[in-house]
Amino acid sequence: MTKLHGKVTEPTLLSDQDKRDMYELMDEFYEDTVFEVFLKDLGEKDYCVLLFDEEDRIKGFSTQKIMSVDVEGEKVYGVFSGDTIIHKDYWGSMELAKQFGRYFIEYGKRYGSFYWFLISKGYKTYKMLPLFFKDYYPNYKTETPAYEQKIMDAFGMAKYPDEYDRKSGVILYKGKKDKLKAGVADITEKQLRDRDILHFLKMNPEYCRGYDLVCLARFTEDNLRPGIQRLILGK
Repeated sequence: MTKLHGKVTEPTLLSDQDKRDMYELMDEFYEDTVFEVFLKDLGEKDYCVLLFDEEDRIKGFSTQKIMSVDVEGEKVYGVFSGDTIIHKDYWGSMELAKQFGRYFIEYGKRYGSFYWFLISKGYKTYKMLPLFFKDYYPNYKTETPAYEQKIMDAFGMAKYPDEYDRKSGVILYKGKKDKLKAGVADITEKQLRDRDILHFLKMNPEYCRGYDLVCLARFTEDNLRPGIQRLILGK
């Protein structure tokens, strides 16, 4: 597998060809995608992580928006990750994690407490949480603390006021919604031996319909696992 290289940029700096390439990559692995919807969503984001192969072709991306929610009378800041995809030829690459982590760990220092507002419609996305963070929610080991639950609920209601279900913590989209194609992130009996994947399925049993589980992690250096600190920050 050839190596990827990446960068963080702003959507306004993307060329029309960049946007088309990103959409075609998305369309390869997702069902029910619409180019106009993709462009609208991209236009609402503040940043975009791009991944390139050795010939500088886009092979992955993740769109990001800086958000704040009101919790107990205070503003809580975080980065929300939207559309995210890596070509299957590069599954296992850590370049997205490096680019995303380095940029937003530094970015979040201006706020003191800074969070990753993550929505997960597949176990591969959810598995990033136990891989990277010491503390994250929801997880199978502990109940989500009341304060973190308030943050998740505030985020869910702010971003998806008509579709976020507080009881389940899942975004129950109305109408047609893009979803992963069959075979991209199916959960097999073998994978259910993994307690993290089993917990994801328990929390988001209808993930196949494109529903997203709202997740949260404090995006600070001290909450990164030691190996990830070395990988991302060289520490």
